[in-house]
Amino acid sequence: MPRGAHALRDWPTTTPYKRSRMSDAARPPQHATATRRALWASMLFYALIAFEFFYMASPFGAYLYAVYGPGLDWLQAFGLTGWTIQFFLPHIVAETRSVPVDVAETVGMILFAGGLVGFAVGAFQIYRAKLRREEAVVTGVYRHIRHPQYLALIVASIGMALFWPRYLVVIASVTVICIYIALGRLEEGICLRQFPGYAAYMQSTGRFLPRRLVPRLAFPAATPGPVRVAAWCGAYLAALAVALSAAAGLRAHALTSLYTLQTEEGTYLSVVAIGQDDLEAVARLAGSAPATRAATSGRGPLLNYVLPAGMYVSEVPMRLPPGARFGHSVPSGRDPALYKVVFTEAVLDAGGRPEGEDVIAHAVNKIPLLEVHIDLRAGVVTNSFPPPETPFYGSRQVPVF
Repeated sequence: MPRGAHALRDWPTTTPYKRSRMSDAARPPQHATATRRALWASMLFYALIAFEFFYMASPFGAYLYAVYGPGLDWLQAFGLTGWTIQFFLPHIVAETRSVPVDVAETVGMILFAGGLVGFAVGAFQIYRAKLRREEAVVTGVYRHIRHPQYLALIVASIGMALFWPRYLVVIASVTVICIYIALGRLEEGICLRQFPGYAAYMQSTGRFLPRRLVPRLAFPAATPGPVRVAAWCGAYLAALAVALSAAAGLRAHALTSLYTLQTEEGTYLSVVAIGQDDLEAVARLAGSAPATRAATSGRGPLLNYVLPAGMYVSEVPMRLPPGARFGHSVPSGRDPALYKVVFTEAVLDAGGRPEGEDVIAHAVNKIPLLEVHIDLRAGVVTNSFPPPETPFYGSRQVPVF
């Protein structure tokens, strides 16, 4: 790049140029400003939706949900939007029959963390150059791509969709990704008007990936504005449809990979790997206990969670002994003969449960009924407890599987 190239002072950007006074011809047009505002609005929406996990994981999760939860309840109340807050991958369940499903959360965490690190690396290069009063950054990642920070945020968004897999997070992720792409194009248009050497830089680099890896696609110069807008809207809707379809496919696969048992009393769902014979034995012992019959009489449909006796999951309404902590990790060194079953009544979505279909596929919440402890080795019920007076998340809509 020529030594006279500078960055944009009044246009927040990830382009690798030092900020300087901008000519009127290079100032962001009104539609660019509108897009920037749309980015901030979508980022706020994304933070509220995608970072729900961090609210839940904080020590104040139950209190934050008292404020955050009503929004989910409002979405849940309408059949048109109720599906958006459902999960398409397991969050409560720790082990399934599918390796891809089991590793999805870990992959999401890696992508999310890697995206944040990548964003920090790009920012470090730019601000180091500013402090050194260098005129351009064309080394490191900027030697190959023009918007590494946007790319990093895109990767982090994909990771968050796997890490906290609500359909609503998918919608938010696709939205912010499309806005990142639009902002990249707008910033390049401004740089082309401001810096004569920017066109040459574009010829040797790619927007988000190295140029040699992807073809360069662009609208013809004479394409009318309305056509461009229509094309962008069509691309956004197509991307949204593909992403939601992929999420729905993952959900269908995940549901078939769960360790479940259908009985006359209801559906038993194990959060850990368990042999079918053992699952049947757990269901038989727990379901035949007098306390169970009394607690579940007249209730239905039932969704009953099977967990190791020493595992405590906050999204499942269960007793938490003094000194114990909630978590999603399978206890190390657990006794494989000791289980507990948390009996709940499933709250179904607006469509109800079609005949013959799985309760889990249509459950959106659960009402606690009873907790029963089992010793498979002795073949007995060792204890039973009433549901907690105040479940950790109250009646808030939390993951079902």
